[in-house]
Amino acid sequence: MNGPPLRPHDVAVVHVPFVERQGGRKRPVVVLSSAEANKATGVAIVAMITREDAPPWQGDLPVTRLEDAGLHKPCKIRMKLYTVEIADLAPIGHLHGDDRHVLSAGLKRLLAL
Repeated sequence: MNGPPLRPHDVAVVHVPFVERQGGRKRPVVVLSSAEANKATGVAIVAMITREDAPPWQGDLPVTRLEDAGLHKPCKIRMKLYTVEIADLAPIGHLHGDDRHVLSAGLKRLLAL
């Protein structure tokens, strides 16, 4: 990946394969892992971002500043965490401070930190 390393709270898109059939589509995620860890391992820990009207999931967090995050439709961060190859991520924005604060509090509750 060219450019600066991905940092916590960066929003990026990644190709997600379909489970039921061939193909897939690009989906937004928010980076959770540190720039140092991302660079050292070549992978990032991310949380899924889904549409606001998706069925609820324990710990869903609204994104209130869509433009800063590079998002175009109302959505929420889903506490569904996974790792993604850095090379597969295409940055589109960065969470606003208000949304970062909500995400940090949500992660503390999820991970019992």
